[in-house]
Amino acid sequence: MHRCYLAPERWQDGVLIPDRDEGHHLHHVLRVEPDDVVTLFDGCGRQVQARVAAADAGTVRLEPISAIERLPRTTPTIALLQAVPKGTRMDTIVEKGTELGMARLVPIMTDRTITRLDGAKADKRSERWARIALSAAKQCGVCWIPEIAPVQSLADALTSRPTGDILLVGDLLGEPRPMAEVVDDVMARAPSSISLVIGPEGDLTPAEMASVYRAGAIGISMGPFVLRTDTAALFGLSVLASRVAKRPQRGS
Repeated sequence: MHRCYLAPERWQDGVLIPDRDEGHHLHHVLRVEPDDVVTLFDGCGRQVQARVAAADAGTVRLEPISAIERLPRTTPTIALLQAVPKGTRMDTIVEKGTELGMARLVPIMTDRTITRLDGAKADKRSERWARIALSAAKQCGVCWIPEIAPVQSLADALTSRPTGDILLVGDLLGEPRPMAEVVDDVMARAPSSISLVIGPEGDLTPAEMASVYRAGAIGISMGPFVLRTDTAALFGLSVLASRVAKRPQRGS
């Protein structure tokens, strides 16, 4: 069944009208016709089955045919504090991270970050990542779209974490414990959120790593090999997702 994003402010009783981009995709790409059924979701846990009431070049109108479901976000929520990699690797991290249940992506600038983003360039890249996250959510069936935070410094990312957050950091030089072992111990404490710091190509500098540990981080190892920054991010998110999936979820 086709899935369509309907922004939270566009949910109204009776008739639901997607914005121009979603309407164009439904009509011209998916070629829906009257009486077809689609799933609408708002990216914040709400979804409903809807019938196509009308579809033309200008507007697609939909009518709900089931009760609206409100699906709670899984806990703990997972945030990725990711040093911006070069090229299009962040695109892959966003796409796959969405599929793995990442709740928040915080793109960070570090001393060894090769791709420098600021001002309009940073805003444009964030908009691109938001579009990728939406596309991934539509494809994989998740009802929560991850928040894409503004590009920021490592220091700002560390101080903006929520109260009670558990902080993990990939560490190549210290004496970290295996990630799976650490995560099992952390999950036993029933945290509300976990943040994972992944450094850039070349890793965090010793001073940056020290600052992460001062913020209360637990060092983790991802195995005997040095992983590329995008591989490390997806490895870490996969381990966390596997543990979150096993934990009974609280209500919304």
